[in-house]
Amino acid sequence: MMKEPVELIQSNQTFLIRRTLEYAKMHNYTKYTSTLEEAWRTSINGLSEALISVLKSCESIPELNVDEDYANDPVGSFGILEAQLHRKRGVTLEMFLGLMKYYRQSYLDLIIETYRKKNIDCDYFLLFINRFFDRIELAFSSEWINEKKEVLTLSLQNTNRMMTNEKNKYLTIFESIPTPSIILDSNNMIDNMNNAAKEFLKSAGIDGTSYYSNEKHEIYLVDVFPWLAEEFTAFINGNDIEVSIEKNLKMLELGTRNLVINFHRMLDVSEKYKGTVIIFTDLTYRKQIEDRLKFISFHDDLTRLYNRAFFNEELLRLCSGRSNPVAIIECDVDGLKVVNDTLGHHAGDLLITSTASILRRSVRENDVAARVGGDEFAIVLPNCSPDSLKEVCQRIEFELEKHNKENSYLPVSFSIGAALGDANNGSLDRIYRNADSEMYKNKQEKREQYKLWFNSLYAEYGDKLFNN
Repeated sequence: MMKEPVELIQSNQTFLIRRTLEYAKMHNYTKYTSTLEEAWRTSINGLSEALISVLKSCESIPELNVDEDYANDPVGSFGILEAQLHRKRGVTLEMFLGLMKYYRQSYLDLIIETYRKKNIDCDYFLLFINRFFDRIELAFSSEWINEKKEVLTLSLQNTNRMMTNEKNKYLTIFESIPTPSIILDSNNMIDNMNNAAKEFLKSAGIDGTSYYSNEKHEIYLVDVFPWLAEEFTAFINGNDIEVSIEKNLKMLELGTRNLVINFHRMLDVSEKYKGTVIIFTDLTYRKQIEDRLKFISFHDDLTRLYNRAFFNEELLRLCSGRSNPVAIIECDVDGLKVVNDTLGHHAGDLLITSTASILRRSVRENDVAARVGGDEFAIVLPNCSPDSLKEVCQRIEFELEKHNKENSYLPVSFSIGAALGDANNGSLDRIYRNADSEMYKNKQEKREQYKLWFNSLYAEYGDKLFNN
């Protein structure tokens, strides 16, 4: 017989929480109750467990007998425990009994709205629930009335000390949080800020004297942080519980900082505190690391040119044909192995970095120059006409000649090849192969010339290299 109401109560805890909270708000009990939904959930769970226990164990209505011993009654014991807890919190008897009427009403509403929709008589269960709450209230009142004044005073004093310690603990935690945190009231005025926020104001060059002095000032957030006005106004006018934005802020002491600012509404179901918590997180160092890692992933460590991975991605992007015509220049450093073997890898590295500098100075703004192998470089030139390709090749020759005049102790020689065409329909591979083929032709043509040049300079070349 009792199985159905037990299952109904077990499966409708959220309904009971919300309905009780509605009544509490309607009749202003939330002014003196918890602001967090979890506290209301705990309260409903306690009542539901007690009620379900009685539903399972009682075969009849739990009537109220004249000589009832509530201290040894499960329901009465629950009421006595609640009396002790609420009295410690400073709740009056009238306040508790008044709110308990709306707890009761929420359970009655659940039964009525469920059973009457099905045209099922529910009077028995309604009376059962009424008697259950009657027993709680009688036990509660009995405990409350019989408590001696001296004991009550001592209990309240202990509770006040505990509350003061609790308040101090959370104030200490708030002040110790290393992240700047600001609390706004329901009018979007600054109500409190922690020590990190005060230091943040100083570092940002904002005069914080009036914001964190001992006197209370009515100061709006946007007056202190006008650069947050647009985003904060949008947040206040919206429905999101939390919003995060990113801002770059130039600070007097720390330079430009990358900030993430979180706006978070108060988690207050009682609606007593309708303010906002604002947290400023400095991600500058993390962003620098991320940028560094991103740079490393797409750049050659020695030359700082793009690497093969980025170059290949650029080729894939150009396969769409949206940047036709596309040119590719292949470049291979001459004699790098010989230089490494005879003069050492330091000399070889200088050849590599010198080649990279020559190519970097020669290309257009949107061209991509990359080191794609040990002694291999490649340049991809989107939207490149034959004349533009010719100009870039001429600049490379000019920069090479200029470099060798200015750095005679370590002259550079490299072979290049270039090709031009449309990149769509798989033609980019053909352009790449043609440029590679032209580069090898150039290398073969100058092979003997390079040998003679290197041998003639070898002695002086080595001496100058290691004496400069």
